[in-house]
Amino acid sequence: MSPHEVAGLLNRCLGSMSDAVFKQEGTLDKFIGDALLAVFGAPFDQPDHHLRAVRAALNRERGSDPFAVRIAINSGNALAGDIGSPERRDYTVLGDVVNVASRMQTDVAKAGQIVIGRATYDHVKTQIAARPLGPRRLRGRLGEVEAFVVDS
Repeated sequence: MSPHEVAGLLNRCLGSMSDAVFKQEGTLDKFIGDALLAVFGAPFDQPDHHLRAVRAALNRERGSDPFAVRIAINSGNALAGDIGSPERRDYTVLGDVVNVASRMQTDVAKAGQIVIGRATYDHVKTQIAARPLGPRRLRGRLGEVEAFVVDS
């Protein structure tokens, strides 16, 4: 594909994913190349933010999108707010919970899978079907994390 065609494809895919986040009243933190970072439960409290995140991930309105994306969702406490320099600040989230989600997306999730951490699973297990993947070691982290794959 030409660079112009790739850009068009990425814009359509990222647009579709952004729409899914907004439909569930999530916050789009940033685009990271061909990925996005979305936040649920901040900056506004959402008691059901775990379920909203999974529903956004289960979005099926991707049209002719040929990508088999890898999605990871992790729940916990994070620092949320404006970070940067006096000249330019961006809203973002920081913390171990964010790093674990990123590592689950790159190290655990396979193409077409939605992987969730134990804390997310514990909040949605009566509403969403998921299977355990067992404990996983993640790059740059001591100990293991429990991961589950959502049946989509």
